[in-house]
Amino acid sequence: MRFALMHKTNPALEAGQAPDPEVMARADAVLEEMRQAGILLTAEGLLPSKHGARVRFPDGPPRVLDGPFTETKELVAGLSIIRVASKEEAVQWALRFAEADPGTEIDILQIAE
Repeated sequence: MRFALMHKTNPALEAGQAPDPEVMARADAVLEEMRQAGILLTAEGLLPSKHGARVRFPDGPPRVLDGPFTETKELVAGLSIIRVASKEEAVQWALRFAEADPGTEIDILQIAE
């Protein structure tokens, strides 16, 4: 099974501040463990929303809204795609990221196969 681990952003990252180097080193160590375990398919960081756009389909034609977006708690700062045997295993790996970056929020979603 493949899972996406979507790491939520925070106001500092959304404002363009670089991540704390110690936190990044701990997160990189978790990614290296995933590589060594053979489960990591990809891991990517995302730029702040000011570099993005959002397409909305309210009633009528689609609208394109350029970033930045005001509500940061629902934005993703990075994602990892892993292949593991179960959701429980995906949760265990996400908990490793939580140890590396206390206060983080990670959504774990299974990818449709």
